[in-house]
Amino acid sequence: MLKRMQSKEDIIKDQYMKTLTYFLQASTLYDCLSINNQVSVIDQSFSLFDVFNVFIETHIDEVLFWNPDVAYYDGVFTQTDLIRIILKCYQNTLNGIPNVWGNSKNQVQPIMEEEDEDRTSTPVNHTQAIGQEQINRFLIDLKTISVRDWFNSYGENLHQSSLVQADMADNLNDAIKKILKQGVTRIVVIDSESRVIVGILQQKDILAFLVKGFSQYFHLQLSQKSQKIEAQSENQQPSEQHELEISYFSEGILQLKDKLPFDTNVYDVFYKLIYVFKRNAIPIVDVNNQYLGLIDRRDFLFILKYQVYDMLNKQAIDLLNFIRIEKSKYAGFCICNKELFHMKQTVKEVVENLLLSSRGSLVCLNENKEPISTLQMSDLFKIFLDDIEIE
Repeated sequence: MLKRMQSKEDIIKDQYMKTLTYFLQASTLYDCLSINNQVSVIDQSFSLFDVFNVFIETHIDEVLFWNPDVAYYDGVFTQTDLIRIILKCYQNTLNGIPNVWGNSKNQVQPIMEEEDEDRTSTPVNHTQAIGQEQINRFLIDLKTISVRDWFNSYGENLHQSSLVQADMADNLNDAIKKILKQGVTRIVVIDSESRVIVGILQQKDILAFLVKGFSQYFHLQLSQKSQKIEAQSENQQPSEQHELEISYFSEGILQLKDKLPFDTNVYDVFYKLIYVFKRNAIPIVDVNNQYLGLIDRRDFLFILKYQVYDMLNKQAIDLLNFIRIEKSKYAGFCICNKELFHMKQTVKEVVENLLLSSRGSLVCLNENKEPISTLQMSDLFKIFLDDIEIE
């Protein structure tokens, strides 16, 4: 049986993956750690309001909770957890349900335990706007309910199962495999001798390290080898593996085409991001399906920072306009921020732009300005790095 001839792109991709695998196996988690990977620790006795302020003031993506009973960390609390709590508190406030209760079987189950991907509606009456009295009660609950009380009330354990750990001497190849297998976006790095947590690595940290270190490693390998890619003729210049276009992976990328109309309720936007699409960001389109902007989970922090909780009952276009006004106050934001990509860009260019994106996501538009794909960092791990080899 004849084998299908490899295309030039197939050969480049194979060479690229081999070089990448060697680089990952030669690098450790310690190499990837930086000052930005320092651990933020909060006691479980902190109020929900205090925890939310930590996220707003320090611009972190997660904190570890300290459990004094066992003198160790009890789990990771992320921005997604923060949004879930606010959505649940908002729902409870509108429906007149206490935000903390006992373990009675007759009481309503929490949103975190009952959600289903196939649900098409949310348990909020959108015709009912939240009043000032309800907002006051909502804020009182946030300031008086501790993290421990909240999770105890809902029978949760601070997501201890999400505390995926690795030794800082482990190589990056094994760490990426663990991230993909566990389905997480971050990994807790442990000191080899003291077993103390020395940092938290996210997917974006690993990608940033790749952009910085892989180019140098790649060119070093080229200088040590005289071989050229077999598909090239004698008259052609050697193709660099960095010239591999993102379009090579278009089959997987073009499946990432979720979007929402401009008049979607803001509560629904974040609800669907977490429970239905399970994405970090979603494109918003107008009546002609043309791209208006991107709403990211991080944008929820604007609602918390300015305490505009009535925004949850407005349309997605209102939130987009609000975000634009706030970000326009920062002169350098539009200069360095990246939001779009196209299929002719190289993998290296797309990764670099992802790292420059304030949303950690990029949108691909067609000739009619319609979004055809939204790419986030975790997608690169699933589509691209899932092919890394282990000897």
